[in-house]
Amino acid sequence: MIYDKIEFKAAPFSYSLTFSSRIILVRGDSATGKTYLYQMLEDVKFLPGYGNIRLFNYKSENFHKELHQCKNKFIVIDNADILLTDEDKRFINFEKSNQFMLFMRNCDGLNLTRDSFTVLDENDYHVSLRRELVPA
Repeated sequence: MIYDKIEFKAAPFSYSLTFSSRIILVRGDSATGKTYLYQMLEDVKFLPGYGNIRLFNYKSENFHKELHQCKNKFIVIDNADILLTDEDKRFINFEKSNQFMLFMRNCDGLNLTRDSFTVLDENDYHVSLRRELVPA
Protein backbone atom coordinates (compact mmCIF):
# COMPACT_ATOMS: atom_id res chain seq x y z
CA MET A 1 0.00 0.00 0.00
CA ILE A 2 1.18 3.51 -0.74
CA TYR A 3 -0.56 5.11 2.27
CA ASP A 4 -2.08 3.53 5.36
CA LYS A 5 -3.31 6.94 6.48
CA ILE A 6 -3.65 10.45 5.12
CA GLU A 7 -4.06 13.22 7.69
CA PHE A 8 -4.46 16.96 7.19
CA LYS A 9 -6.39 19.99 8.38
CA ALA A 10 -8.62 22.24 6.31
CA ALA A 11 -10.21 24.65 8.77
CA PRO A 12 -12.55 24.08 10.42
CA PHE A 13 -12.19 20.37 9.59
CA SER A 14 -9.48 17.84 10.36
CA TYR A 15 -9.21 14.76 8.16
CA SER A 16 -7.91 11.37 9.22
CA LEU A 17 -8.37 8.86 6.41
CA THR A 18 -7.29 5.31 7.25
CA PHE A 19 -7.01 2.69 4.50
CA SER A 20 -7.28 -1.05 5.11
CA SER A 21 -7.59 -2.15 1.49
CA ARG A 22 -5.69 -1.39 -1.71
CA ILE A 23 -8.94 -0.38 -3.41
CA ILE A 24 -11.28 1.88 -1.43
CA LEU A 25 -14.71 2.94 -2.63
CA VAL A 26 -16.01 6.11 -1.04
CA ARG A 27 -19.75 5.95 -1.45
CA GLY A 28 -22.61 8.14 -0.32
CA ASP A 29 -25.37 10.42 -1.43
CA SER A 30 -24.81 13.68 -3.25
CA ALA A 31 -23.61 16.61 -1.13
CA THR A 32 -21.91 14.44 1.50
CA GLY A 33 -18.43 15.89 0.94
CA LYS A 34 -16.86 13.49 -1.56
CA THR A 35 -16.03 16.10 -4.20
CA TYR A 36 -14.93 18.53 -1.47
CA LEU A 37 -12.50 15.89 -0.19
CA TYR A 38 -11.23 15.42 -3.75
CA GLN A 39 -10.61 19.17 -3.98
CA MET A 40 -8.76 19.14 -0.64
CA LEU A 41 -6.54 16.31 -1.88
CA GLU A 42 -5.56 18.48 -4.87
CA ASP A 43 -3.71 20.66 -2.33
CA VAL A 44 -2.61 17.86 0.01
CA LYS A 45 -0.59 16.22 -2.78
CA PHE A 46 1.86 19.15 -2.50
CA LEU A 47 2.51 18.56 1.21
CA PRO A 48 5.64 16.67 2.28
CA GLY A 49 5.05 12.92 2.22
CA TYR A 50 2.04 13.03 -0.10
CA GLY A 51 3.75 13.36 -3.48
CA ASN A 52 2.46 9.98 -4.69
CA ILE A 53 -1.15 11.19 -4.88
CA ARG A 54 -2.51 11.32 -8.45
CA LEU A 55 -6.00 12.76 -9.02
CA PHE A 56 -8.42 12.30 -11.90
CA ASN A 57 -11.91 13.63 -12.60
CA TYR A 58 -14.08 14.45 -15.60
CA LYS A 59 -11.79 17.41 -16.43
CA SER A 60 -8.67 15.25 -16.69
CA GLU A 61 -7.16 15.23 -20.16
CA ASN A 62 -6.15 11.87 -21.62
CA PHE A 63 -7.63 10.18 -18.55
CA HIS A 64 -7.44 6.55 -19.73
CA LYS A 65 -3.88 6.85 -21.09
CA GLU A 66 -2.63 8.73 -18.00
CA LEU A 67 -4.29 6.24 -15.63
CA HIS A 68 -2.64 3.25 -17.32
CA GLN A 69 0.80 4.88 -17.05
CA CYS A 70 0.58 5.21 -13.25
CA LYS A 71 2.91 3.07 -11.15
CA ASN A 72 3.39 3.27 -7.37
CA LYS A 73 0.71 5.95 -7.00
CA PHE A 74 -2.22 6.63 -4.71
CA ILE A 75 -4.87 7.25 -7.37
CA VAL A 76 -8.04 9.16 -6.55
CA ILE A 77 -10.86 9.21 -9.12
CA ASP A 78 -13.89 11.43 -8.63
CA ASN A 79 -17.08 10.39 -10.46
CA ALA A 80 -15.46 7.04 -11.23
CA ASP A 81 -18.87 5.59 -12.18
CA ILE A 82 -18.89 7.63 -15.38
CA LEU A 83 -15.14 7.62 -16.11
CA LEU A 84 -14.05 3.99 -15.74
CA THR A 85 -14.22 1.58 -18.65
CA ASP A 86 -13.92 -2.20 -18.35
CA GLU A 87 -10.27 -1.87 -19.40
CA ASP A 88 -9.67 0.69 -16.63
CA LYS A 89 -11.25 -1.65 -14.08
CA ARG A 90 -8.95 -4.48 -15.20
CA PHE A 91 -5.98 -2.14 -14.72
CA ILE A 92 -7.20 -1.27 -11.21
CA ASN A 93 -7.68 -4.93 -10.34
CA PHE A 94 -4.29 -6.13 -11.56
CA GLU A 95 -1.85 -3.20 -11.25
CA LYS A 96 -0.84 -4.07 -7.70
CA SER A 97 1.76 -1.28 -7.41
CA ASN A 98 -1.02 1.32 -7.15
CA GLN A 99 -3.55 2.09 -4.43
CA PHE A 100 -6.97 3.48 -5.36
CA MET A 101 -9.62 5.66 -3.74
CA LEU A 102 -12.64 5.70 -6.02
CA PHE A 103 -15.65 7.96 -5.53
CA MET A 104 -18.36 5.73 -6.97
CA ARG A 105 -21.49 3.75 -6.18
CA ASN A 106 -21.38 0.91 -8.72
CA CYS A 107 -18.60 -1.58 -8.01
CA ASP A 108 -19.27 -3.98 -10.92
CA GLY A 109 -16.05 -5.33 -12.41
CA LEU A 110 -13.81 -4.51 -9.44
CA ASN A 111 -12.17 -7.08 -7.15
CA LEU A 112 -13.07 -5.74 -3.72
CA THR A 113 -12.96 -6.89 -0.12
CA ARG A 114 -15.32 -6.13 2.74
CA ASP A 115 -12.87 -3.40 3.79
CA SER A 116 -13.19 -1.66 0.41
CA PHE A 117 -16.61 -0.14 1.08
CA THR A 118 -16.53 3.17 2.97
CA VAL A 119 -18.50 6.36 3.51
CA LEU A 120 -17.32 9.74 4.75
CA ASP A 121 -18.10 10.22 8.42
CA GLU A 122 -18.05 13.66 10.07
CA ASN A 123 -18.20 14.05 13.84
CA ASP A 124 -17.45 17.37 15.55
CA TYR A 125 -15.47 18.66 12.51
CA HIS A 126 -13.39 15.48 12.32
CA VAL A 127 -13.77 13.66 8.99
CA SER A 128 -12.84 10.00 8.58
CA LEU A 129 -13.70 6.99 6.45
CA ARG A 130 -16.13 4.56 8.06
CA ARG A 131 -16.50 1.02 6.80
CA GLU A 132 -19.86 0.73 5.11
CA LEU A 133 -20.28 -3.01 5.54
CA VAL A 134 -20.44 -4.40 9.04
CA PRO A 135 -18.56 -7.69 9.63
CA ALA A 136 -20.65 -10.86 9.45
